[in-house]
Amino acid sequence: MDIILTALKNSAMLTGQLLLIILPLTISYEFLKHKQKTLEEKTWRVFGITQNGLVPLITGVIIGLTYGAGVIIHSIRSSNMDKREAFLIMLFLSICHAIIEDTLIFVVIGANGIILVAIRFFLAFIFTYFAYRWLFFKKS
Repeated sequence: MDIILTALKNSAMLTGQLLLIILPLTISYEFLKHKQKTLEEKTWRVFGITQNGLVPLITGVIIGLTYGAGVIIHSIRSSNMDKREAFLIMLFLSICHAIIEDTLIFVVIGANGIILVAIRFFLAFIFTYFAYRWLFFKKS
């Protein structure tokens, strides 16, 4: 009986911690969606991502790949985002999605958050930049 009570207590604590992580991130997404017009676009142009792609990209990085994919699909249908840009966003997100949520979850179980974030961002930037340059500027 003690094992069951301990498991329930630990599960409830973990659920509470996850709720404290995910709820603010979801609220942040809604705020970001309303600020889309004021986001800086120049930084991401070198990666082939326009202003239309910034909200889905940032959403995916912060909240996660699944939720970000839903936003990307909606953005493709409702804006001028092309398939090339959608590909680059999904490439970036496949390496670096849910950066805050995943990092905090791994930190709770003992990982080094700074190393996780640094490696994931570095790899995402490198792969996206070279994919953009190699795939879309390649001379035939």
